[in-house]
Amino acid sequence: MKRSSCLSALLVGLSLTTASAALAAPPTATDKQPVKRVAQAQDPSSDTTAASGNSPTTQPAVSVGTSPTTTPAKDTPAESEPEPAAKPAPRPFAGSALYTQNSMTTNTVFRGQTQSPNPTVESNLFILPRYAFNDALQLRGRVIINYEYTNSDTTTYRNEPLLSDTTLSLFYRKLPKLPLGVIPNLALNVAVPTSKLSRSRTMLATPGATLQLVRPFEHILGGEGMLFGSIIYSHPIYESRNPVVVDPRPAGAFSCVGGGNCSDLLSGTMNPSDTLSYFLLFEVEWGHFSPAIYYLGATQWAYQPQEVRNPVDGTPVGRPEGFEPTSVRQTHYFSAWLDYNFNSWFTGEVGYWNSTTALNGAGQRANPIFSQYADTRVYLGASIQLDNLVKAIQGGDHGEAGIVRAKNTKQPMWNF
Repeated sequence: MKRSSCLSALLVGLSLTTASAALAAPPTATDKQPVKRVAQAQDPSSDTTAASGNSPTTQPAVSVGTSPTTTPAKDTPAESEPEPAAKPAPRPFAGSALYTQNSMTTNTVFRGQTQSPNPTVESNLFILPRYAFNDALQLRGRVIINYEYTNSDTTTYRNEPLLSDTTLSLFYRKLPKLPLGVIPNLALNVAVPTSKLSRSRTMLATPGATLQLVRPFEHILGGEGMLFGSIIYSHPIYESRNPVVVDPRPAGAFSCVGGGNCSDLLSGTMNPSDTLSYFLLFEVEWGHFSPAIYYLGATQWAYQPQEVRNPVDGTPVGRPEGFEPTSVRQTHYFSAWLDYNFNSWFTGEVGYWNSTTALNGAGQRANPIFSQYADTRVYLGASIQLDNLVKAIQGGDHGEAGIVRAKNTKQPMWNF
């Protein structure tokens, strides 16, 4: 009897041990029924082995007769990294600018520079709108409002606002890069005669084309630079090849007969048939400062009269044998300045420029940088990037200044 009781107790103990082992051990796979494993959260407070520095042991999937002291943590899926915010598309009018310049001839102060001083003080406002139809096509405009505070030797428009011609250019900006990282652009241009000078030439319109080349430099003594050039061809269309008189001529105005400063019919100077202008700009930016140099040249081919007559009485004028007047005119414009970028939308400028013909009054080649009897000036200027100004008002990205500003505003100042 005692042996039977011990045997029964042994069987019960073995049964409980087997049941516990069956519950605690993970299930094994069979050929017909694969194992399914379920992830269970682990209570970190109960992992005394890990806390003691020993290697952790596997916790049972089910604990018989016990309950967790804390609620198991829920499994949360890992969040994917947020996608970077898309860069806002540029505004269609990005690059539009206003540029103002207040200039004074150097002989206004230095009276001994020329034999007959010619004081000239004037202001210019460049209105330079832009509109991008897409990444490839951009329409650019330009018109200049001029205001002279004096009557120079060649003008009689003191305190009278004057307009330049209005120019429109359609640029194509998706040409492939050239060797050495040169970026090309092509444009078709047209100028309409909103200036008095062009109306006196009976101009109807001036179509043309532009090839623009840009070469950026990322590292120049700790700064960045840009070499920027263009070649512009134009063919003005007139009602007449001879200029006419626009304003009433005061008494004594015919004294300029034979001179090069008269642009009306009485001067005998005919309109240009074709014009090729070319300019080169090099600018470097170091922090807020941007020095630059700029050269603009132009070559004109003028119409020639069938015969030459005295502009006073109209009688034919003979020419010396073998003498033929040239039909080519050349002009130079040189400028150097220093910019200070106060912020992304406003830039101040102080500079110097000299404008002269290729041949001076003595028939010698003129110095394009400085010529004693040329139109030589010092000036103060300022540029406002309208797109960056709008961004600053809205509190967004302020955009770029400096070299980008120079590329936008430093275009040929006249239509030749």
